[in-house]
Amino acid sequence: MKSVWGDGYDDDYYGSYYAPTYTPKKSVGGWKSKYSGGWSKSSGWSAYSFFTELDDDNDDLFVKDPISYITPTAKEIKKKVSANKQASIDTIKELARVCYLKMVEDTDYIAEKYVAFDTLDEAEQNTYNQKKELYDGIFDIYIPGYTPLEQAISIYLKIKQNLTDEYGDPIDDGEEKLEMKNALDFDRKVYNDPNINEQLELNEISKDRKMEILNYLSLVGAFGSEFKVEKEISEKIVSNSDQYAKMIMRDYAQFHMIDLYQKMFPNFATKFLTKDLTVNVPVDRKEQIQKIIIILDYSGSMDTHDKQTWVNAILIDRFKYVMQGEAEVFFSYFVDDPEELEFQHIKNREDVIEFWRHFSNEPNGGNTEVGDMVDYIASEISSGKLCNLQVDLSQEKPEILVINDGQDEIGTEKFPYKVNAVSLMEFSNELKDLCNATGGKQIEVVSGGEVYSHSAELGAQLIKV
Repeated sequence: MKSVWGDGYDDDYYGSYYAPTYTPKKSVGGWKSKYSGGWSKSSGWSAYSFFTELDDDNDDLFVKDPISYITPTAKEIKKKVSANKQASIDTIKELARVCYLKMVEDTDYIAEKYVAFDTLDEAEQNTYNQKKELYDGIFDIYIPGYTPLEQAISIYLKIKQNLTDEYGDPIDDGEEKLEMKNALDFDRKVYNDPNINEQLELNEISKDRKMEILNYLSLVGAFGSEFKVEKEISEKIVSNSDQYAKMIMRDYAQFHMIDLYQKMFPNFATKFLTKDLTVNVPVDRKEQIQKIIIILDYSGSMDTHDKQTWVNAILIDRFKYVMQGEAEVFFSYFVDDPEELEFQHIKNREDVIEFWRHFSNEPNGGNTEVGDMVDYIASEISSGKLCNLQVDLSQEKPEILVINDGQDEIGTEKFPYKVNAVSLMEFSNELKDLCNATGGKQIEVVSGGEVYSHSAELGAQLIKV
């Protein structure tokens, strides 16, 4: 019986399309020298013998070959999603065919060799029942994606997410059928969000891995709520202003501020005597949007598909608030010397677009202790600037967000500022404890796609969409 769940890392590499806006100083030692051989774009995962050449023999696919649709090749599929096993490639091909047939409203999708159920052996009948249940359901629900292949990848990722245990391994057949009934539930708000989709088109990795990132964004949105982005609105009562706020009556002298309709209340006299009325009070209103300082690990150990798609998903989620006018982001890569931190100030839609034009998904250097950077950033804020930016955050309440893979040295016993962290595929108890001590949290993304929130109040909590 063919498996419909996913597998490990892809063996493609990114190429050299992007260059960072500046070149961080290369680390001395760093990840590549710390671990023998390390990661290199020339060798990558393809150097391992367990990767085999995937073929495009479609004769045994369960779904018929539509006359007017060209089934995507293994190469096309691997460019858009991490799928290294032949069973995974074949499943995506079948899903793409079904999604095309859904578009042309053809529900007769089973290949001729599988139509006669009674002639199949027991294993083939099990496969038939399993796949038919899933594929029949596709015709009745919303599937995100503009092409059959994009839709197929959306479904594949959702199945993969629901049919693996906490270690990323496939669960047994009994649980599999039960889970698949509820696997295809997509959040339209995420997949149809214009701000998200605009950002996806601005970056080569995001375009290629669009459906993977959209799938991650549901989880990012869930753990992003752990780092709430909120405008802080303050109102001060003044004697004269063109701005008004409704408040509970405090003094009889505010009688002239009462809305006329309240005077029509049958119990108006009682409400007036007890000051149980609302009044329109002139106020001076100030809005203070959230300031987020993001420092991103630029070491060679971050140069994997899984980590970089998560990086893009996290940044897109934070930039969504910038584009909505609810936050400003100050972004820098990790560097060796904290004094060489160079921030980009991303405060509006135009800045977000410019950021993605220059952002690098090819980390290969920068290795410093997280504590040194946080200490330096805090000292810069207290001095009324932020490294290369002449911006005063000393009267604000900025939060620092560290994005790394957990392999970095911390190098401090106490953070002087509130710090949150997202650690990808690796985990640091030291970083967790330091974040918790500041009132922040650490988010742990594990290789199986599960996400945990670590806080001082609740400990480790699995985040579910």
